[in-house]
Amino acid sequence: MDTSEYLPMFLAECRENLQELNLAVVRLEEAPDDRETVDAIFRIAHSLKGMAATMGFEGMATLTHKMEDVLELLRQRGGELSREVVDVLLACLDALSGAVDAIDADGAEGLDPAVLVERLQALVRDKDDPEAVEPEIQQAPPVPPRLAQVGDGRVVLEIHAVLAEDAQMPAVRAFQVLAAAGEHGDVLRSTPAEGEVDGFDGRIVEVLLATDHEVEDVATAIRGVPDVADARVAEHVVEAVEESAPLAAVEEDGALASAAAPTAAPAAAKKAGHQTVRVDAERLDQLMHLMGELVVQRTHVEALSLEADVPGLSQAMQELTRSSHALQAMVMQIRMIPIEAVFMRFPRLVRDVASKLDKHVELDLVGKETELDRTVVDAIGDPLVHLIRNSLDHGLETPADRIAAGKAPTGTLTIAARHAGGSIAITVKDDGHGINPQKVAAAAVERGLITREQAQLIDMRGAIELLFAPGFSTAAEVGALSGRGVGMDAVREKIRELGGEVTVTSVQGEGTVNEIRLPLTLAIMSALLVEAGEQPFGIPLQRVERTMRLDDNPVRSVAGRKMLVLKDEALPLRRAVDAFGGAAGVDGVDTPDTHVVIVRGQEGSIALSVSKLIGQRELVTRPLPPNVAQEAAVSGAAVLSNGDIVLLADCDALTLNTHPALSASERSTPLTAAV
Repeated sequence: MDTSEYLPMFLAECRENLQELNLAVVRLEEAPDDRETVDAIFRIAHSLKGMAATMGFEGMATLTHKMEDVLELLRQRGGELSREVVDVLLACLDALSGAVDAIDADGAEGLDPAVLVERLQALVRDKDDPEAVEPEIQQAPPVPPRLAQVGDGRVVLEIHAVLAEDAQMPAVRAFQVLAAAGEHGDVLRSTPAEGEVDGFDGRIVEVLLATDHEVEDVATAIRGVPDVADARVAEHVVEAVEESAPLAAVEEDGALASAAAPTAAPAAAKKAGHQTVRVDAERLDQLMHLMGELVVQRTHVEALSLEADVPGLSQAMQELTRSSHALQAMVMQIRMIPIEAVFMRFPRLVRDVASKLDKHVELDLVGKETELDRTVVDAIGDPLVHLIRNSLDHGLETPADRIAAGKAPTGTLTIAARHAGGSIAITVKDDGHGINPQKVAAAAVERGLITREQAQLIDMRGAIELLFAPGFSTAAEVGALSGRGVGMDAVREKIRELGGEVTVTSVQGEGTVNEIRLPLTLAIMSALLVEAGEQPFGIPLQRVERTMRLDDNPVRSVAGRKMLVLKDEALPLRRAVDAFGGAAGVDGVDTPDTHVVIVRGQEGSIALSVSKLIGQRELVTRPLPPNVAQEAAVSGAAVLSNGDIVLLADCDALTLNTHPALSASERSTPLTAAV
């Protein structure tokens, strides 16, 4: 059987299964008696082994098979799992992940399971008997033509599963159906039989199952197998029978015939649950791009319809607008996935790092169901890893230090996600010793970032800002986790690329909170359109604090800088035409500014004066050429309904340097020419 066409799906499912296995093993270490977790490990390992065997990757199949054997023996022995056992299991998962990456790169798994198999075998040998050998796992005898006898009054269920017409790897799906059924009882007979699964290429899988589980529980498990289009479960209670009385086989029409009693009416099975389909991420991106083009053209048609006097056009335009809005919302929803896809990586990460540092850490994940755009999910993982490593390495104390400080020996690390208006807020919080401004200042002096005189004036806010300096680290020596000076500055840079912001707050002795705020989607942005120098510009709405008329508040010059004096504070004042590099007005006459937009940025807030407030718009964003994005306080561009290009403000860049910029007339080439 040619399996090459199934390789992309195999790789995707392997990565999902391995991520779930990592979570399950870490949970099992915390709660060894959790039967549900043990069953989940067996179910996932079953699926992984079946897929690997079907695709011909024997190394992966051998290793997962041995993991199953070891877990079964350890489960029979009971008791708490030692760290050694968990370390070996996680090492196996790392090897499997490496094999998946190797297959993705060059088609070969490059996995020799011998060393890990030996480590697994060593776990189950009886340490009290040095001559003991690993118990041999007996293969199940072949199923006889007649069914095994059941005389315990259990319920016998007939399972009839139909795979989807476009199901890929039917042999794997059949294996998963049998495995799901086997977790709920004893498989008396199946079509295909267990030994014939590898060559199965049909669509119907039938199982006769003796179980004490509820019908709906079994049906739910079967329907949970990917590519199962329909699953019917019929119930038949088998009374106690003589040893010579066998159970009847499944008839061709799917009815269960019994030699001891007439056939009972099968219970009506519920319809199959929600079905899912895998779609290439590039197709989703292209769909979003086309949706953006539709939005632009819709607004253009709306503008034209206002000028045309055609009977019925207005009503038709309203219907078109309503339908396109619904379509836009649906396309956006398709791209939204739970942030749990990122959070699933962290229990294993925290466990490994805490073990290396000899620290006791309790991880609390909050808001895993919070949804955001797929592109944001793909990009947010690495910045969060940096923040988590920082909290574990620099924030949380060792058990001895925590006890000395009057704290519990186990520290708490909380990773939470929540919606905040049109953005998402992700926090990484620890209850460690917090940031020590004096220690940070001393490290900055040693690295030549500030002078000793400046170090004496450093407060908590200044210390936090130093943490974001490129090359800065408080680690005394370079290690695997820290000391290289690559961390917080990389986090800030990445978050800025995503149109977000990162803030840090800390209280000495109590802990540190890192917060990342990101837009829900990078494709469509809610923006306040303004005009500066006869040019339109967009300011992300989530960064706009308020707007006002310029002449409502006095403007003063402080230390050579213009400041807008408000009732409760004074803010640096910049002209948008200078900050964005816009051209002068008509005939070279500079258009006077009449309004002010208070914008929140990385270094605080700033007052931006503009010549006109246009209003709120939904803009389909496009990236700018790298050289343009670096030379001005702009982060992207969008096309308006009339075809004009609008540049989008980079609010963090606006506040990095609040000194007056060169006027627009002093620029040799307007910035908009580069778009």
